Amino acid sequence: MSVTKLPLVCTATLHSLEESLDGERTLCRNFVCRFIEMWPGRFERIQEAVTAGHDEDAMDSALSLRSSSLMVGAARLGQITSELIRLLECGSHAAAEKKLLALQTCGNQTAGHLTTTYVNAA
Repeated sequence: MSVTKLPLVCTATLHSLEESLDGERTLCRNFVCRFIEMWPGRFERIQEAVTAGHDEDAMDSALSLRSSSLMVGAARLGQITSELIRLLECGSHAAAEKKLLALQTCGNQTAGHLTTTYVNAA
């Protein structure tokens, strides 16, 4: 599936996260808020590691971002991060650097969408 066909945020996954927290919407909202707050720093770590050619640090940061993205339903961000991971695994540093813009754009859109449609919605 094309990354642009994936939803920015899958609400079913958010509801599933909430259910896994025994229906505690406050806990889920806190988790989502923490994801949003951590986004800039996560991107910065990935960007610095990729740009510097520190593959292990880049991979560690990307794996963490992908896991947390998928937990909050950030399907498109999770997919772009998976693509970045594949590029890092193949040693395609130039392509990985080019992927950073798409990652940053999607991450910013995702954080904004989560803020307006989930955090501020209640």
